[in-house]
Amino acid sequence: MQQISKKIEAWLHRRRWARRVIREMRKADGIIVSHTKSGRTWLRVMISHVYHLEYGVPADELIKFDNLHNINPSIPKLFFFRDTAIPTFSLRGKSISLPRDRKTLFLIRDPRDVAVSFYFHIKNRASYRELDRKGITDVDRSLELYDFVMDKRLGVQRVIEHMNRWHDVMQGMPSRMVVKYEEMRAGPVDVLGRVMSFLDREFGQDVISRSVEFASFENLSRKERDGFFKSDILRPGDAGGGDSHKVRRGKIGGYRDYFTDNQSACIDRLVLDYLNPVYGYK
Repeated sequence: MQQISKKIEAWLHRRRWARRVIREMRKADGIIVSHTKSGRTWLRVMISHVYHLEYGVPADELIKFDNLHNINPSIPKLFFFRDTAIPTFSLRGKSISLPRDRKTLFLIRDPRDVAVSFYFHIKNRASYRELDRKGITDVDRSLELYDFVMDKRLGVQRVIEHMNRWHDVMQGMPSRMVVKYEEMRAGPVDVLGRVMSFLDREFGQDVISRSVEFASFENLSRKERDGFFKSDILRPGDAGGGDSHKVRRGKIGGYRDYFTDNQSACIDRLVLDYLNPVYGYK
């Protein structure tokens, strides 16, 4: 009986979560879509700090749909999500697609780096409810890193499936922008400036540069350790473990550090065989 009660409680939570997400999505001025561990939090921090500098909203407050808009109506309502379809968790198992009439930014990252970072996320950070929504089981969490990354449902192919589907979906969106994590790392000032122009308007170069500096890897790592932000988005799952931190490494091509040459070759083959070449990852 207790087991059934827990399952019902989990299902009700998923349904409440889906209803809130759908409601916010439909009211948003702009939408940012990315797979988990693609740099969304880093971008969120930079955007939030732009509004801190421009409008004086609290520096320790991260933008989350309409919280900053409620402080200053000049700030748009931005909806951050990890997919282009939101499951309703209804009895019929329906899903709702992103609206096509919103400004939509697609943030992408090399699926191999995403899969490795996603592994550490579900091992060390993800809550039970997040794991439940994502369909991640205890058996999944017990997998070794290479087995996880090669698993069709969990690893690189999971990310590839998302990205290929997003490419098809975004063709029907007249106001869209694609940003690569790797581009953001190489030229964050330029990318943030273009992102803000797309989602809102042009901001001064000083505001953009200062926001990038505020959200540098070193600064974010320190602020996460110190508990600077009010949001639990930037709190480590385990204060003593580096791999439990939200800001972990962010290294481009860092996945290779975890595998043998033969294992890396097998992982690379997945990208060559399955990922839409339009993204340019090889």
